Amino acid sequence: MKNIQKISLWLISMFLFSCQENQDNELTKPDPTDPVVTISYKEKAKLTFDLIQQNYKINSSGLYLENFPKQSDDRQSSYLWSLDGLLAGVNQLKAIGYKDAALDDSYAALDKYYDSQRLPEAYAAFPVQYSSDDRFYDDNAIIALELIEDYEITKNQASLDRAIKQVDFTKTGEDSKAGGGMYWVEQYRNKPESDLCNKAVCATAYTTTYLLKLYQHTKNEEYLVFAKKLYKWLNDYTKDPVDHLFWNDIRVRDNFINKTKWTYNSGAMITNNILLYEISKDQTYLDEARTIASSTYRIFTRTVDGKLFFPDHDSWFNVCLFRGYLDLLRHDPNAQNYVNTFISNADYAWEKARNSHGLFYEDWSGIKPGRDKWLLQQAALVEIYGRIALLKGEKEL
Repeated sequence: MKNIQKISLWLISMFLFSCQENQDNELTKPDPTDPVVTISYKEKAKLTFDLIQQNYKINSSGLYLENFPKQSDDRQSSYLWSLDGLLAGVNQLKAIGYKDAALDDSYAALDKYYDSQRLPEAYAAFPVQYSSDDRFYDDNAIIALELIEDYEITKNQASLDRAIKQVDFTKTGEDSKAGGGMYWVEQYRNKPESDLCNKAVCATAYTTTYLLKLYQHTKNEEYLVFAKKLYKWLNDYTKDPVDHLFWNDIRVRDNFINKTKWTYNSGAMITNNILLYEISKDQTYLDEARTIASSTYRIFTRTVDGKLFFPDHDSWFNVCLFRGYLDLLRHDPNAQNYVNTFISNADYAWEKARNSHGLFYEDWSGIKPGRDKWLLQQAALVEIYGRIALLKGEKEL
C-alpha cells in the first residue's frame, strides 16, 4: 500500500474523537473583534488558487507537489486524492467565470493518473509514469463527481463520457461480503485476511452520489438501481441508529465495524438524500437529510473563544460537509444557519489561520497549524471560497 496519506487516515480512524454538542440554532453572533471582510470570496478563491500554482506546481512535469515545502519522504508528485481537491476548487473558479489558462493545468495533470493498462481502466493513486499504484474506489468515485461537475459547468461532453466509463471500474468494487457496499481499494479486494480489506463508507457514499448524478443526466435506470442498492447498504449496516451519522468501514475478515465518524461521510449522505428526494419527490429523503444535517451540526462543531468551529482537522472533509449543507439549503432555508457557521469559519481562517507562506492552517480557528503543508488542505479553501462566492452571486465579468 503506497498511499501513505490514506493509510495514516485509516489508522487515525481507529480512534474515536468526541466533540461538544451544539444546538442547531447556536450560531456565533457577530463580534466586534471578528475579522472585517475587505475582499470578495471570488477573489479569495482565486488568490488561494494562484498561491497553489506558485508553490505546488511542478513546471517540469505539469504535476503538483504533495507538500510545500517538499518533505524528505515525499514522492515525485502529489497523490490523486490531493489533486482531486484541487479539481473541485478549479470547478468553482470556472463556475464563477474565471477563464485563466492555468485552470486547465489540474485537469491536464489528472490525465497522468489514468491507468489504461489494468482493466477496467481507472485512475491510480499516483501518476502511472512513475509506478503502478493502488486504485481506490473512493478516489475514482470522487473524480467522477468532479468530471460530472466540469460537464455541468463547461458542457464538455468528454468529461461526462469519462465519468460514465468509471462505472465499469466501480462495478468491480461491489459484492455481497459484509452485506454489500464498496471496497475501499482494489488491491485488497481479494485479500480478506488484510486489515485493509474493508467495505468503506467513503467509497460507497460517493459512488452513490456520482451514480445518482449520472442518472439525472442520462436517465439510465441502471445507475439509479445501483445507487439505491448502495444507499440501502449504507443505511442498513453503517448508520448509527442513535445519531443518524455514519461509521467509517466494515472489515471483511470478521465484520468488525470501525465506528469513527467523519464529516465528509455524513456530508455525502446529506447530498445522497437530497438527490433521491429530487429524483423521487419522496419527502422521507428530505426528512433524512435534515436529520443528518442537524446531527452533524450538534456533534461536529466545537466552541473556541465563544465561536463555533467545525473540526480542527481534515479541512477537505469539512468542506465536503459544507457541500451537503448547500444541497440541503436548496430545499430547507433552515440550513442557512449551518452554512453561515462555515462561512464564519472560512472568514476567520483567511485572517487568523495562515502560516508564513500564506498557506492555511488545518485548524481554521488558528490554534494549530496541523498539516498546513499538504496540498489537499489548501485546495479545500479554493473550493469553499468558490462555493461561497457562487452562493452570494459573485461572478467574474
